[in-house]
Amino acid sequence: MEVSQIMIEPTTIDKDERLSHALEVLEKKGVDRLVVIQNGELRGILTYADIADRLGVGKVVELSIKRLHVSSAMTDTVITVTPNDDVTDVAQLMIERGMSGCPVLRENGELTGIITKAEISRLVEKVDNVKVSRLMTTQDILQVNPVARLIKARADMLDAGYSGLPVTDGGRVLGLLTERMVAEAMARFTVEVPDKHRANQVRQIRVVDAMLKQPPMVSPDDSIAVAAKTMLDANLNTLPVVGAGNRLVGMISATDLTRFVANKFKVPSESE
Repeated sequence: MEVSQIMIEPTTIDKDERLSHALEVLEKKGVDRLVVIQNGELRGILTYADIADRLGVGKVVELSIKRLHVSSAMTDTVITVTPNDDVTDVAQLMIERGMSGCPVLRENGELTGIITKAEISRLVEKVDNVKVSRLMTTQDILQVNPVARLIKARADMLDAGYSGLPVTDGGRVLGLLTERMVAEAMARFTVEVPDKHRANQVRQIRVVDAMLKQPPMVSPDDSIAVAAKTMLDANLNTLPVVGAGNRLVGMISATDLTRFVANKFKVPSESE
């Protein structure tokens, strides 16, 4: 299958637009990234993670998101693919490079689409003979308590390379924290809190102020088709896997589903 068969139309934004406008576009379009352009040419990618990183910088906290530009937060090193590339090869590229999406360019350099782990995950929606337990992560799951400080949770998320964390109390899942939720909470903070108070009050933002309460969850015995559909319907890139009493037993993410596709729709062996 070629990239052209599953890629979607890119949502673009000029690099000189305000970061607050970019966040509005992300929310309105229901996407997790914007392709940054200038004079019609590709300049970078802007994701919720980029916005969270930018707003979490000490000196920037004192500024309102309305005073920052897209160019100050975007990632300007972008790996692109072509419409004719094989989807499994692109999935493998994403896994190897730690990427969650790639702009799609024609041979003449024209931007024609974008492919993300969400589009790749859609290919798993009909795979009902593989259980979540075969792909989910069960070891060293990073968890966070609802009353933990948001900036500390974000730092832990970044250090671990995760895009989402289960919010738990005594092993029971209470919520979910993602890059999007961190970015939105930080953006609200920079708008609602007066400039002179931001530097001190930012440390008082708690996970509960940003998390999704009662998130969708799956069980180890559900198929990965159910996990993919649940994830996509909720516009999430990770889900808690729970047992009896909503006790956390694992996590499954778009990365796990992308790895499955990269392995030509086979469960990676233990050695992989």
